[in-house]
Amino acid sequence: MKGFYINTCPPNIPQVFKESLSSKKLSDQCIAVYKQGFQLSANNLKIVGWFIYDGKLNNIESLSNDLDEVGFQALDNIAFGVYSGIFYTSDESYFFQDNLGLNFHYLHKVENEIIIAPTIKAIEGSVQLKESSLHGSILDKRGHLFGSFTKYQNVTCLPLGAIVALSNGKIVNQRKLSEIIKKTHRSLECIPSMIKALIENIPEERRSLALSGGFDSRLILSQSKMKSGYCYGPESSADRPIARQFINDFDNFYEFEFDQNPATEIEAQIFSNLVESPQQYNDPQFINAYQTASKLTKESDFFFDGYLGDVFQRGTYLYFPGIIGELYRFFPSLYKLLPFNAEQLLRRRYSNLNKEEFIALYESFCTETQDLNLPDYNKVILYEAFYARGRRFISRGALSINGCFKEVVPVFMFPALQSIFAAQNYHDAVSFKNIKTIWKEVDLNYKTKKFENGYSLDTPSFMMPKLALLYRLLIHFVPGFQNYSTTNKK
Repeated sequence: MKGFYINTCPPNIPQVFKESLSSKKLSDQCIAVYKQGFQLSANNLKIVGWFIYDGKLNNIESLSNDLDEVGFQALDNIAFGVYSGIFYTSDESYFFQDNLGLNFHYLHKVENEIIIAPTIKAIEGSVQLKESSLHGSILDKRGHLFGSFTKYQNVTCLPLGAIVALSNGKIVNQRKLSEIIKKTHRSLECIPSMIKALIENIPEERRSLALSGGFDSRLILSQSKMKSGYCYGPESSADRPIARQFINDFDNFYEFEFDQNPATEIEAQIFSNLVESPQQYNDPQFINAYQTASKLTKESDFFFDGYLGDVFQRGTYLYFPGIIGELYRFFPSLYKLLPFNAEQLLRRRYSNLNKEEFIALYESFCTETQDLNLPDYNKVILYEAFYARGRRFISRGALSINGCFKEVVPVFMFPALQSIFAAQNYHDAVSFKNIKTIWKEVDLNYKTKKFENGYSLDTPSFMMPKLALLYRLLIHFVPGFQNYSTTNKK
């Protein structure tokens, strides 16, 4: 919901977000919706969200000055952030979104009619739209689309780092993955210290962390102290007892049941209004869970999140459904011994698409990854994360809904980390070898305690997928092992 509503009907902030979100009319055509305290202004610049520029958090004055001096290049030099903005020149106004497209917006353009908004619903309420039967079918089957496509003709999901001229709706600049992913001398062992450097851009008293029983949030915790933390799920689940072992790393730590405040029809409608996925893919309970977390950790205003950490540390977007898919997960050496090319792997991951639908997906994949000089597995991981399932589905909760309560820092999307992850051998990532390299220099206190799947980093790599399968069975079928996601489905 956060972002800019340009030529739309005025956005209505639901009651559940009233304590955290505000709106401001910037002109007759533009309204900003933002987390209180995070609508930033300079003489030629308006930004919603957070960013790091020239080594400083929300350094809007320097960014504004540099935009005047060097133009759009200044936006390319933002180190990281989740934001969108308006930039004014003497003869044009421009909308822009962050370089990774994390606070992504949609554009409707028909002749001189231009609408920009962070939700499809805002555009639906402002103009008559015609649905694409092809993309509507894919959305129903998968819960998400990919690339720039939406279910409507003449409505596009704006690309990474998009800059749009508001006089004519032309996309005058965008970022390619090949521009974001840069050659680096840094290795996987550098990742923890780089996470530490990222965290320290934000003062300790403003930090909070959702701690689970998994790898990703624990790696974040291992690198810097957090003011507040929380864990949700059944009291006896794997997550909460594991997270409880680290409460001394926080000034304040909270636990609660994921569904202690059951979602109503109101929350279900709010969720549907904020995302593009069909209702059967939505879990409105996340709204209440994030609201509870926000109230408990009210002393901080940033959530650090492990968004897609499993993808980049363990190559989980190489997984695919079915018996053969389970064999590859159980014996991950098969990814090397009997490899797939990108088309074959995507066909298995998107096996319920028909021929025409898959062609649309694969053409998008080829377009977005053609400039990457990387192996096919790496390309699939990056495409899924930046253009498909990650950006267009997983981000709904971690970034969109959660971001209505606090500013979210998706640590593993930090571009400096992405350059390292992109260069790794994903045969070794999916085989649990690379994660041991990443964690090599991490303090033993975080490495030796077990994770939610029953292993620790002392467990031999070949045993980790076997234990992971065992715990997946326990979580789904044995009372007392369930986590928030499995109990909520019952």
